[in-house]
Amino acid sequence: MDLRIYNIKLSINFIFIFIIVSAFVAGLYKEITAVLLALAVHEMAHIIVGRELGLDIEELELSPFGGRIKVAFDKAASEEEILTALAGPFANFVSVGLIAFLTKLSFVSSEFSKQLIHYQLMLGFFNIIPAYPLDGGRIFSLWLRRHISHNSSVRITAKTSKILAIFFLIIAVWGITIGKIFISLVFAGFFLFYQAIKIEKNVAFDFMKQLVMKKETVFKKKYISGDTIIVLEDTPVKDVLYLFSPQKYFIVVVMDKHMKIKKCITETEIFDKIIEKGLDLTIEDLI
Repeated sequence: MDLRIYNIKLSINFIFIFIIVSAFVAGLYKEITAVLLALAVHEMAHIIVGRELGLDIEELELSPFGGRIKVAFDKAASEEEILTALAGPFANFVSVGLIAFLTKLSFVSSEFSKQLIHYQLMLGFFNIIPAYPLDGGRIFSLWLRRHISHNSSVRITAKTSKILAIFFLIIAVWGITIGKIFISLVFAGFFLFYQAIKIEKNVAFDFMKQLVMKKETVFKKKYISGDTIIVLEDTPVKDVLYLFSPQKYFIVVVMDKHMKIKKCITETEIFDKIIEKGLDLTIEDLI
C-alpha cells in the first residue's frame, strides 16, 4: 500500500499491515502501541535529521522489521547519509531515558514503561547490526565505500549480512536443543539472508542506474563533483567501471607504456560503449 505524507512516498508492506491488524484483533494493544511508538521515533528521527542535512528523502518503506528511507541520488553524500542512518537508533536510545524519566514522574505506568523501553532498545540495537537493509548495514557500506569501490562495498556488506543471518539461525537451532524457541531470531535470520541475496542480485543493475542518473544530475544542477582515474591501454573496461562511485563523475586518462597521455575518456563515453559492445573490452578498444 502506497501513501504520500509531507511529499514523502510511504510504502507499507502487506505483511506489516497483517501483523499489526492481527495483534489488535488478539488484544495486544499495549504491545503494538509500544512497537509503533518505537518505529515512529526511529523513522521520524531519520526524516528530521535527513532533511536538516539537506537530503531529499523520497520514500519511507515500512516492513515487519522496521523502515527504510530512500534518498534522492543528486542530494546524497556519504557523511550526511551516515548521520541520517545513525539518527534512528540514537533516537530510540534517547527515548529510553525519556520514558524512564516520565515513569519516575508517574506519567507512565511501570508495567507499560517496561514494554516501551523493551521495544525502543530492541529496535535500536537491531538496527545497528552491520547488515542490509538495516541502518548498521548502510553505515558499514558507506564506510567501506571510502576505501574501496561502490560495488565491492555492497558485496562485502551483503556477505556480512549472510554471515550474521546464519549466526542468528544457528542460535535459534541451538535454542531448540535446550528447549527454548527464539522465533524472532528465526525471522531475523531469514529476513537478513533474503535481503542480502536480493541486494547482491541487483547490485549491477543499481550501479548502472546510478551511472545513468549522474548524467541527469549534471544537466539538472549544471555541475557535479569529479575525479580522475589513470589507466593503461590494456586495462579491462570492467575493472575501471567498478572504480566509479555514485557521488562523483569520473574522467579516465589513458596512458601508453611510455606513460604519455593518449586520450581522456568520460565515464559517459565508457558507459555508451559498454551498452553497444558489452563488458568484454579493454580501454584500447574504446580509443
